[in-house]
Amino acid sequence: MSHFCAALSPLPTKSSTKPFMTNSFPKTDLARLIALPAPVRLLALLAAFRFLTAADLIRVGIDNGEVEAAEAVRCILQFRLQRRLTDSAPSEVLALSRVGARELARAMEVDPATVPHSIRSTSNRSAMFMDHTLARNSFALMLGTALAATENGPKLLSWEHDRDRLSAAVTMLRGPGELRRQALEADGLAVVRGPHGPEGLLVEIDRGTEMPGYLGKKFAGYLEWWKLGGPRKRFGVETLRVLTIAPDERRTIRLRDACAASTGGKASGLFWFAAEDAVIKNGALAPVWSTMRGEQLRLWP
Repeated sequence: MSHFCAALSPLPTKSSTKPFMTNSFPKTDLARLIALPAPVRLLALLAAFRFLTAADLIRVGIDNGEVEAAEAVRCILQFRLQRRLTDSAPSEVLALSRVGARELARAMEVDPATVPHSIRSTSNRSAMFMDHTLARNSFALMLGTALAATENGPKLLSWEHDRDRLSAAVTMLRGPGELRRQALEADGLAVVRGPHGPEGLLVEIDRGTEMPGYLGKKFAGYLEWWKLGGPRKRFGVETLRVLTIAPDERRTIRLRDACAASTGGKASGLFWFAAEDAVIKNGALAPVWSTMRGEQLRLWP
């Protein structure tokens, strides 16, 4: 226990949260968490996301030895999860324990009450919830890691996935004289400093559980919300795209077609689609994206 805890000694001033004039855990500063030294990075990422798979950690360079050391001193929890019935084997899932949250707070010199951990009452662990959460977390980590590796390219400014900070709604005309309220709750929001300034990437994680027609109505809602200046009013960004990540290419095509049908093909640059398996294989910045007008596109040239 002493070796692991010694490595968790308070970080140097340049790595601490003090320059930001706050004593809270910087959950939305994903770029900073990815850049933390071992073994603080492991605990910090688990605090930010609550749950990650072993495969997610391997992609960011965290090896089994580091995980085993953290588990030996009860800083993390591990369990196996059958995410979907079609999966050939359960996934290894990791979470931060109360001990780990306390050690992380000490290392980063932040208020322990601001460090999330897995055993709080808000941690719902149904299989469907967990599969969706893990897919969202995996994409966020892949996007953040890819952006961190670019020298002169776009940079991740923040990542948010709290539901109360992402929810929005728009009122739409459903028929002659009939209005309906369309709820718009994305799974995540990445704010990136791109070639033309800050832009928002609203992330929709699809797990194949909703009918394409239902999601088509949501796409139409996003279009109307975008026309009304929703991105600026809700998130303070002038430029925004909606990224939809589906499990495979077949599902991606169905959702893209549903989007075209519900929006009339308008604002094609607003809606971007990718298959999860292609993103995992090639990376979030690879030409794995498509719009209603083009395929094999990159998020940025």
